[in-house]
Amino acid sequence: MQSTCFSSIFLSSLLICLFTSINLQTSFCVEDLWYSNCSQTFKCGSIENVSYPFWGVNRADYCGQPGFKLDCQDDVPKIMMLQNTFRVLGINPEQQILKVARDDYWKDICPAEFINTTIDSTHFSYVSSGLQNLTIYYDCYLGSNTYYLPPSLNCIINTTTINVLYATITSSYDPFLGECISNVQIPINETAAQTLYENPMMVNDTLKAGFDLQWKIGGDQCNRCLNSGGVCGYNRTTTQFTCFCQDQPWSSTCPPRPGLSLFFLATLHSFLVLVSTL
Repeated sequence: MQSTCFSSIFLSSLLICLFTSINLQTSFCVEDLWYSNCSQTFKCGSIENVSYPFWGVNRADYCGQPGFKLDCQDDVPKIMMLQNTFRVLGINPEQQILKVARDDYWKDICPAEFINTTIDSTHFSYVSSGLQNLTIYYDCYLGSNTYYLPPSLNCIINTTTINVLYATITSSYDPFLGECISNVQIPINETAAQTLYENPMMVNDTLKAGFDLQWKIGGDQCNRCLNSGGVCGYNRTTTQFTCFCQDQPWSSTCPPRPGLSLFFLATLHSFLVLVSTL
C-alpha cells in the first residue's frame, strides 16, 4: 500500500514537472516572435534573401541596424540616405557591398532639384577603387570659349529649357565653362566612365550602372549568433546588437539548452529506478 501511494505521489510530481516545463516553453512565445520575424528575409523585385543588418517591409526595425531600412516601391528596392534616394541594384553580404544608383537620375539627367550625391557616412563608405565623379552642369553661359565643349543636352525644368553639359575627370577640356546655375556630382565606376568617354551620349546608361558602397558594420558578431542557432537583430533601447534565440534574446550568442524530451526521459528514468526498488 505504501509502495502504491509513493508511486502515485511521484507520478503526480512527474506530471507537474512535465506541465511546468511545457508552460515554461509557452511563456517564450513573445521571444519566439522576435526570432520568427527576424528569420524572414527581405525580397523586392530581383533583390532577395536580404537579412541583417537590413530591415524593412516584412522585417521589423529590431531585425536590423538604424540606417539600413529598405523600402519596396513597384518591385524596386530603395534606400534613403540624407537627401538622396537610391535604387538598390545589388547586395553582396560576403563583401558587405551595396550597389546603388541615384533614383532621381534613373530616367534622365533632368531632376526636379539639383542635389549633390550624399551618403550616410556613419554606416557606409564609398568603394574608392575605380570610382570617379561625373559632373553635370546646368544652364551654363558659355561665352565665346566654345572651341571644345563636353556633350550637351537640353532639359525642361520648371517649364524652362536649359542646356546640360557633363564630363568626367577623364575629359580633356577646361572644366571652367563659364557661369552655370548649378552643377551636380554623381559617382560612377571607372568602367562606366571610360564607356562614357568613348560614347558621350550614353550618359543615362552610365548613371544606371550605379556605384558601390561598403557598409561599416562587421559581420563577425552576427556570424557567431547564426552559428549558435540564433538570428541577428538590434536592441533600439540599449542600441546594442542582439542575438534572437528561440527562448529569449541574448547579447551575443544562444546558449545550449536541453530539449523537453531529454528532460522528460531523464525524469522518467529516475521514476522507473525508484519504482523498481520499492
